[in-house]
Amino acid sequence: MLIIIPLSISDHCLLKEGQTVDFDTPFLQKKVEEEINISIAKNLNVPPQKIFHYLKKFVGESVEKDEILAINKGIFTIKKIVSKYSGLIKEINHSDGSITILSKTETENTINSYFKGKVNKIKKNELSIEVNKGEEFPAKNVSQNFGGKTFYSDERSDFNSENVLNSIVVCENITSYYKAKAEALGANGFLSLSKLTEESGTPYAQLKNINDYKKITKTKFTYCTIVSNSSTIYLYQ
Repeated sequence: MLIIIPLSISDHCLLKEGQTVDFDTPFLQKKVEEEINISIAKNLNVPPQKIFHYLKKFVGESVEKDEILAINKGIFTIKKIVSKYSGLIKEINHSDGSITILSKTETENTINSYFKGKVNKIKKNELSIEVNKGEEFPAKNVSQNFGGKTFYSDERSDFNSENVLNSIVVCENITSYYKAKAEALGANGFLSLSKLTEESGTPYAQLKNINDYKKITKTKFTYCTIVSNSSTIYLYQ
């Protein structure tokens, strides 16, 4: 079976075709967009509505670190504003005399894989992961892409840190108490039949079809990967 994982053009995939991947494998190096506001008028001591006359960069233009953004040449002095960031000029505000730079920087930390298997193909906007026996199911209310080993919670399951740690808890419904306890034990996410009753910082998805829950709890596949873009649940060995 193939698991299809979407890729964003702004992210750098660290995987290679043919590579064996597990949940500790570095997967993506994310690029984070940050908006930086710079007060041109205040720093140059000029009227806000006249900053256009002093700017060297305008909306839509790229700017490099240490490049001059604006300059004010006086009789005896010259004031310059140099960018501390590389990015794109997003906005020029003539009311307060500021500009906004949209900066993209690569984070030092990488995102680990939320799937386990062998990299089959890497394309521009997706990659496919080959796994052993498995099935896919439709989902709804998927908070984000996530995955891990599965822990099937029922009256016979041993609800302890050894079983729940770094696992996706598969259950029929989630009470506030049950959710808090699972999070305290280190759960990586929830997959349930009923809708979560409150907001959660822990990844969450809901099964779309009632009959799928019975099938899932019967087969009890070892691993789970849930993709928000396609609202798909992959359960596999």
